[in-house]
Amino acid sequence: KEAWMLKGTPSTGGWFAELGDAIAEANALSVQRLLDAGAVIIGKTNIPLYCADYQSANPKYGRTNNPFDLSRSPGGSSGGSSAALACGFAALEIGSDVAGSVRSPAHFCGVCSHKPSYGIGHLHGHAPMATHRVLDPRPRGVHRARYDPSFHHALAVGGPMARCCADLELAMRILAQPEPVMAQNGWAFTLPPPRATDVRALRAAAWFDSEVVPTDREYLELLQAAAESLQRAGAHVDFTARPFSSEEGVLNAMEAYMELLGAESPALNFSGEISHEAWIISEYRRNFVKEVFVEFFDRFDVLLCPVMPVPAVPHTEKGLQDRTHQGVGIPGFSTDGPHMIFWNFQATMADLPSTVVPVGFTTTHRLPCGMQIMAPHFQDLTAIEVGRMLEQCHPLTRFVPPPGFHVPPDARL
Repeated sequence: KEAWMLKGTPSTGGWFAELGDAIAEANALSVQRLLDAGAVIIGKTNIPLYCADYQSANPKYGRTNNPFDLSRSPGGSSGGSSAALACGFAALEIGSDVAGSVRSPAHFCGVCSHKPSYGIGHLHGHAPMATHRVLDPRPRGVHRARYDPSFHHALAVGGPMARCCADLELAMRILAQPEPVMAQNGWAFTLPPPRATDVRALRAAAWFDSEVVPTDREYLELLQAAAESLQRAGAHVDFTARPFSSEEGVLNAMEAYMELLGAESPALNFSGEISHEAWIISEYRRNFVKEVFVEFFDRFDVLLCPVMPVPAVPHTEKGLQDRTHQGVGIPGFSTDGPHMIFWNFQATMADLPSTVVPVGFTTTHRLPCGMQIMAPHFQDLTAIEVGRMLEQCHPLTRFVPPPGFHVPPDARL
């Protein structure tokens, strides 16, 4: 993803007017860890302006198309990453996610992705907000990655994208290490093992539809079929359990999330300036959301849900809040409401890991769709393991290349 610093390459995060070419003079932490593990970096992939859209187009690099339908978005902000994976240009990508930016591209392009738990998806060297440019001014166009453990985003994380869950796990074992400065001072972390490795021991909740944000009916059928495959394989799947007591509670949590998101990313601020008092109150509300999921995951290992209400959407030049989208069998909706982040914000707000795997193609437009697998905080390998279970028991949870591209099924790390 272009936003990650790779020495000698432009690393702007889409802040082209402010940063110019922004040539990185050092590698981002995650990039360096991949290089140290033997990775060969082929190139960088496209993003939207400010890494703040679910499509990937900008004045500098142009527009990235969805390889399954060139008139549609590949997702964003890691849309260049998902398109490259789908076309077989690379076997692994590293994206970043604050509102679904590794999850929606995987869903739109039929690949896998993992949003790590907050705290282990390090953003050091992700342009431009994780570089200490404000505290340590550099000449225009030069970027330096700083490995300072005090420098955290409030919501965002970086995470891997691939064509299978085995590669997601391999990447996470490389990336989910302590930050260097913290490690030097005694902090250690090891990814805990999955809660269940036998599908017959899995306790899954499935929440696929909403009165407030209905799911495209063809997509809904694909989600149901995937969960039923887990059920037939022996998993306990509860189709009625919900983390929140009402959908009003979800919307209240989303209101707090939008305030925090606007404070973190000016490009995604639709609420105006937020006071420090309002920010603190939103953080308190965030703690309540975390508690909701802690209690929910006492009873379940994972929550299965959609990634977005619809498959890949057509390209548009309209602003983020000025768009309308249509799904099969559901009313059209405007993006000034909760629809496009309803399913993504919950894992972000509660610091949870979330894996996305393919679950098949829609009938009408032949578009790929993905399922989101949310797990408890730091249970990243649980989410990935359930994705692996689906790869084994559900015939549609497998990578299928776009028309015209030949990507061998064993083309993995």
